[in-house]
Amino acid sequence: MKTEKVSVNLSPAELGQIDLLVARGVFDNRSDFMRAAARKTLEGYADSFKQFLEPEHLKEESTSALHRAIGISFLDQNEIAHMLAKGKKMHIRVIGLLNIAKSITPEQIKETILSCKVYGKLSASDEVKAILLELGK
Repeated sequence: MKTEKVSVNLSPAELGQIDLLVARGVFDNRSDFMRAAARKTLEGYADSFKQFLEPEHLKEESTSALHRAIGISFLDQNEIAHMLAKGKKMHIRVIGLLNIAKSITPEQIKETILSCKVYGKLSASDEVKAILLELGK
């Protein structure tokens, strides 16, 4: 899995405690500790993530669909074509990476996407990205 680098400022005491755990073999290195700490903290917010991915106000809409994911998500021509064929529009909610196929045009996005909120990274053409970022406001 591809990871992103994050900088964290810690006090000397906090850093010393982490280094002691590393020296004792509890963690392989500082990064291993930070990943474990992040995972444990994030587990405590599972309900918040669920509420974001399944917003109540979107459940009532019968004319739209919800594209949602935690992790890596792809939006391709098949999904766009499916939405257009059904005459439906889509709300997008992603925590992680949303990868939009380069073949999807800005016009198709305007025709099919009602809203888009990505916490993490959005990978798309500059034109499509600009539209989706505007829809996320």
